[in-house]
Amino acid sequence: MKVLALTLLFALVPMVGEAGLRVRHVEVKRDQIVVVRTALGVATIIQVPDKPNSVVVGDQAGFKIEYLDQAVTIKPLHSGAKSNLYIYTDWRRFNAQLVTGSEAEADYVVYLENARIAPEGSREAEKNLTKKESLGMKWTPYRRRMRSDELSFEVRRLGQSSDGLLVIEFAITSSKPVSVQPEWIWLTQAKAARPIQGLFLSTAELKMGASAQALIQVLRSDINENETIYVEVRRKKTSVLSIPKVASWK
Repeated sequence: MKVLALTLLFALVPMVGEAGLRVRHVEVKRDQIVVVRTALGVATIIQVPDKPNSVVVGDQAGFKIEYLDQAVTIKPLHSGAKSNLYIYTDWRRFNAQLVTGSEAEADYVVYLENARIAPEGSREAEKNLTKKESLGMKWTPYRRRMRSDELSFEVRRLGQSSDGLLVIEFAITSSKPVSVQPEWIWLTQAKAARPIQGLFLSTAELKMGASAQALIQVLRSDINENETIYVEVRRKKTSVLSIPKVASWK
């Protein structure tokens, strides 16, 4: 019995060590790029100090991204997938490089942490500088609602970053079970379609009375800042919701 117990103990030691290597804490300096290792069949969690407001992934066909409180989960959709990833919070942007490899080398959890500031007399000045130069999202409260059959769309706030990303945050509620299709949602200005950089849904499958959180991302360079933006839901009928021109966002 002692021999069996010792055998099990020694067998568990490398497993514990392996798990420890798959959970990383990284202090991230401004503009630093963190490599995150993913693998097919593994959901990698990236956690940031504040709740993520928006996420941008370069290869949307290569990775599935979902929100989870103060984190996002990353799942590669095919072998060899690679992409850059930006995670925006209220105060800053975190940059990551996603690479897909073997399951044995994949990260399970990556904690992205703010780099520590040396305890000097200039600490408060450093803090103010960080806020002033922050690449996080600046939010404008905005409430507007529209209906599309059984679905209700409610815009809650509008966001903009200093590096040219615009975000429309909204919620979708359904009065009966429905599967939300991304191709229903369009952005237009002056009756012309504008490219959507990213569309994220907390869930596409809605039950009766349930709601999903959603984000539309668009590049500032792709729109006219002095024209009204329209969110259109194109189904059997088209429903339209107006967003004020970006130049008026505070």
